[in-house]
Amino acid sequence: MFDPLYEEIVTNTSDLMVYMVRHVFIELILPLSIFIAVMLILFVDWNWIPISSIERVRGHNLEEVKKHILE
Repeated sequence: MFDPLYEEIVTNTSDLMVYMVRHVFIELILPLSIFIAVMLILFVDWNWIPISSIERVRGHNLEEVKKHILE
């Protein structure tokens, strides 16, 4: 079996297992974890984190940033 992604030939069972693990991680687990991390950042209510009045005046709050991104 030829692996076009890594351009190598898979000839035995151990190579096949490495091939399967590599592809499952790179093509499934890594993109899924990045997607979940982005969704957590956008959709979790982060207002429970205390922010000082100085920090509020200095920059945008998270709700404004979320509204701007989602519009």
